[in-house]
Amino acid sequence: MKVILTQDVEKLGHAMDIVTVADGYARNYLFPRSMAMTATKSSLASLDNMKAVEDRRQAKLKTGAEELAAKIGDTVDFADANVGEGGRLFGAITSARIAEQLKAQYGVEVERRSVLLQDPIHTEGYYNVPLRLHRDVTKSLRVKVGNPAEPTEATEGEAETEEA
Repeated sequence: MKVILTQDVEKLGHAMDIVTVADGYARNYLFPRSMAMTATKSSLASLDNMKAVEDRRQAKLKTGAEELAAKIGDTVDFADANVGEGGRLFGAITSARIAEQLKAQYGVEVERRSVLLQDPIHTEGYYNVPLRLHRDVTKSLRVKVGNPAEPTEATEGEAETEEA
């Protein structure tokens, strides 16, 4: 079945793309969530107009995301995190806590879904966490948890520790 996506669908396409999907996927997932519409003759005829509107909307969103990325610094500091013996945290640093810290530290609102943290952080160290502000704008944040020794380079998802 050919459908026109009305919004971005991960691993399928962007808004206003024409894609072919299974009938059941369209009927049971895309249509009830208003993520797509049937590609009929009339909807295909109005697709150019809809694409122009969507392109203007995406350009405005991208400009806003670039301005937001410029306001955000490179490092998010969780120096006040409760660290126990062996560098383990009491609790965890989640994407929601990183979004809250961005608001406290830089005064910017970021959705927790924009913070692409794969697993919660449970140990002190330095972490690289990507921040997707728009489908074309991604910023890399350096998250400092606790008061670890300064590493030479942080790795994604894993803390740098210095061997003695």
